[in-house]
Amino acid sequence: MSPQPSPPVHDPFLDTGLVGVSGDPQVLRQQVFLKGEPGAVEPAEGVVVVTNLDSADAPVIAEINRDGSFVAAVDASTDQVLRIQVKQGERRSEPVDLQLTGEPIEATRTMLAHLPCLTIEPAAWVSIEAAGASDVVVRNTCAEGVSIGAPRLRRGAGPFGVSPAEAFVVPAGESAAVTVRADGEGVEREDVLFLEVTAPEPGRRVLTLTLPD
Repeated sequence: MSPQPSPPVHDPFLDTGLVGVSGDPQVLRQQVFLKGEPGAVEPAEGVVVVTNLDSADAPVIAEINRDGSFVAAVDASTDQVLRIQVKQGERRSEPVDLQLTGEPIEATRTMLAHLPCLTIEPAAWVSIEAAGASDVVVRNTCAEGVSIGAPRLRRGAGPFGVSPAEAFVVPAGESAAVTVRADGEGVEREDVLFLEVTAPEPGRRVLTLTLPD
């Protein structure tokens, strides 16, 4: 018999239409339960990594059940944003951001609401080899310059470093590179990099930084 070809390996997929939360938004700081219904993750394996982008807490790791469901208990409150990423070995889904809103509390997928003429590549996730580096391209097609505050890390407990370390401006029609390195001494295997726009409109872009396991 001739050998059978191996089935293709696909990146994991998260169906945010099957993800919701429960909790009491009246509490200043409280625990919400992020719940994925059966079929929320395909293929149904690995873990879900949930990061509160508006706190410095460590990411929450939740096992994915055989039916693709999961439950993650996260310290969070109304108006905070949770970043969700499926992790299956070295493969990951693209990050998805959910904002906690309303009463009772709900999770709404956030959309790019400011400066669509400003793009970054990669848009949300950078995988870096140990002792390696990667460039993030910030491209400005706006009619005016865009000011970005000093890039900052959410926790700073990993080996990640970034340059430039100061605030910078991307002139209209031009691009700039932000270099992310993984040559430091920290022990954590992932972090979040914030690129915070200060003008002409305030906002932020968020990049998950990861090292291979």
